[in-house]
Amino acid sequence: MANYSILINTCDKFEDCWVPYFKLHAQYWTNCDGRLFLNTETKDFSYPNLEIVSIKVNGDELAGRLTWSECILRALDKIDDDIVLYMQEDYFIKAPVENDLVEKYVQLMSGDHSIDCIHLTDQAVINEGQSKYDGLYKVKVKQRYRISCQAALWRKAVLKSYLRAHESAWQFEEFGSKRSVKMNHDFYVVDPTVVKLDQFEIIPYVFTGIVQGRWKEEVVPLFAKHGIAIDFKKRGFLEDAPRRSLGLKIDTFRKRLPAALNSYLDLYLNTNADIRTLNNK
Repeated sequence: MANYSILINTCDKFEDCWVPYFKLHAQYWTNCDGRLFLNTETKDFSYPNLEIVSIKVNGDELAGRLTWSECILRALDKIDDDIVLYMQEDYFIKAPVENDLVEKYVQLMSGDHSIDCIHLTDQAVINEGQSKYDGLYKVKVKQRYRISCQAALWRKAVLKSYLRAHESAWQFEEFGSKRSVKMNHDFYVVDPTVVKLDQFEIIPYVFTGIVQGRWKEEVVPLFAKHGIAIDFKKRGFLEDAPRRSLGLKIDTFRKRLPAALNSYLDLYLNTNADIRTLNNK
């Protein structure tokens, strides 16, 4: 059995997801051998019969919140294992996990250090139709989102090399994918003819239970089935969200522009340095 950690990425304002997430984890992943890390900002959390490390990346700092990428970088620094399974607090597991396959791919990565990432779902990336390993395909290089925040096994050092402290999750996916074209890493994805949404999934989960701060309707029957009580009125549902005004869209663009410019600058000035550093290890 190879060692690996499961990083459940979150922030304190998503605390209402933690009990549902771990109740479903306890129900559907009873033979999980991965060490559980919950990437909280300042809060502790526990759940019966599960060993969960609350990372508390923001500690006692009250000066301001960390960016999404800063939180991930701090969390990874607190994890000793070389292989990390990335999850999020609203990836609610809805059926038994194929733990044998998770373990198989962890073992494969442990024995073959040329494998840098394995996407465990058909919903994340596009494959290029070439298979090197049983059940895995190389990820197509030229695609908008070659890097995804969906469930994947990552080599920790490689994941860190793609993170930039100023980026949000969406910017990490977009600009990390651009960086990946230049950086020499081998990404793989499960065979989409075998692993299919709602047919056969390695980790069957709701693909993002909260969008734009609101619940997706999909979680309602899942929570009801498992006796999970949630006041859905506090967040509301995505389908009831008002349309964003043009002014709000312009304001959002204005706020995101400085980070995007930093990412473009980093892309053309610093990515080659990352390549040299990693290739010399």
